[in-house]
Amino acid sequence: MTDDPKHSTPEAEPNGSVQFLRPLGYVEPVPIIRRVRNRELYLGNQHAADPTAHDRSFSVVLTVSSDEQPLTTHHRPLTDGPGNDWRAFTDAVDTARRLQRHEGSLLIHCKAGISRSSTVLATALAANEGCAFDDALTRVQLARPAAVPHPKLHELAVTYLAARSE
Repeated sequence: MTDDPKHSTPEAEPNGSVQFLRPLGYVEPVPIIRRVRNRELYLGNQHAADPTAHDRSFSVVLTVSSDEQPLTTHHRPLTDGPGNDWRAFTDAVDTARRLQRHEGSLLIHCKAGISRSSTVLATALAANEGCAFDDALTRVQLARPAAVPHPKLHELAVTYLAARSE
């Protein structure tokens, strides 16, 4: 692992998988915009929702961090960790599901584009496509390998999907 706190450093797990580490609160200073699968569905960091930082445009932008950004069209703030209200989580996922079915491009972002946005995007994909959360998360991670939901958000996602299947 590098001692430079500005860089995420992948570390190999014993099973050969790679886990990305980053300093708490660190956000890459450039826009991170990753297309998920072959659709107009994007995952990003806070800079992805700032039109002065890049030349991309999106039909709708769902912000799941506390601060709205210039391109935000829908704001459903979540905490990156414990303490999320169940209703806030379901509102974020339900909004993502509805926007995903909308014509045009959708960006879902949080501060770093790693935990909250990846959880909401993967949960919406799983619910809309009828697949398991882990399968949907794998699709998200193919676009953004550093996407790793906080364990409490992962738990909410699995609970959301279980509640919808009853």
